[in-house]
Amino acid sequence: MSTTFTISDFILIIPMALAGALFLGALPTSSRFLHNVLRVLGALIGVGFAVVLVEGLPALM
Repeated sequence: MSTTFTISDFILIIPMALAGALFLGALPTSSRFLHNVLRVLGALIGVGFAVVLVEGLPALM
């Protein structure tokens, strides 16, 4: 089964990136730099999870 990534899939990617940034950004850190690194890392993890979810759901159906 061949699926393509369409523009409507961004409806899920943006909230997942925000959720990841908020989740890891809420961890207490001693420096502001580490806090920002955790936010970026959380956003990247959220985007990665959303892409896997969007591409994997059609295979499950």
